[in-house]
Amino acid sequence: MVIKPGAGILGKIGCGLGCLAAAALLVVIGPGLFFGLMLWGASERTIYSRETSPNGDREARVQFDDCGAPCGWTKIVFVKRAWIPSDTPLLSCRAFLGDGTNRVRVAWSGNSKLIVHHGFSAGEIADVVRSCGDVSIVTQFDPTLVSDEP
Repeated sequence: MVIKPGAGILGKIGCGLGCLAAAALLVVIGPGLFFGLMLWGASERTIYSRETSPNGDREARVQFDDCGAPCGWTKIVFVKRAWIPSDTPLLSCRAFLGDGTNRVRVAWSGNSKLIVHHGFSAGEIADVVRSCGDVSIVTQFDPTLVSDEP
């Protein structure tokens, strides 16, 4: 901001406060934004399995996004239209999220029902939805999927 000659004391104070606020925002938000971008850039996605619905219209995938130490072991099940080529979570519906190293297996029961078999206790299930669009989601505990290894 340019202070015009003859601007009053209020103009000078306002300019000083504005510059101070901008500097404070850079100091507070800058490192967090930088750290977040670094985690995102260094993250690695592992797809454990993919299952296509019997009619080929939908795809369910079990994945893990590894962003290093800040993220724990988390298994996620996403459902998307099969014609969408990307595995970007924004283009998919998150059907299940389990916290831990237990395994997950998905199976279709017809074209509109996905069964998520998992080894997670109730306290380790962070999120589950009842449906993803016209696909109903059913979860089922399977003790053979309990694991100490990812």
